Amino acid sequence: MKVKNVSGSSRFAAPNGYSSWLDYWEKQTGTKKYTCGAIGCSNNDLVGAHVQKANSSDKRWYITPLCKACNQRNDEFDVFWDLVPVPSNL
Repeated sequence: MKVKNVSGSSRFAAPNGYSSWLDYWEKQTGTKKYTCGAIGCSNNDLVGAHVQKANSSDKRWYITPLCKACNQRNDEFDVFWDLVPVPSNL
């Protein structure tokens, strides 16, 4: 799936009951990842990154595990980990 990072989303704290956005993603999917979800990257310093689907009318925000470097990318790129919708009450 092709995504793009959401600029300025770091100001939003993870929902109550979760220690981080990565923790939120892991608990929502029931899985734990150890490498970046960006295709071609194998870094392991993961964060729960806010992304949007690229080239889509769907403007919702999603969380997916990315390394800190890929979380700073300004281009569109492919990821292979699941996208978990950000709660709409943020």
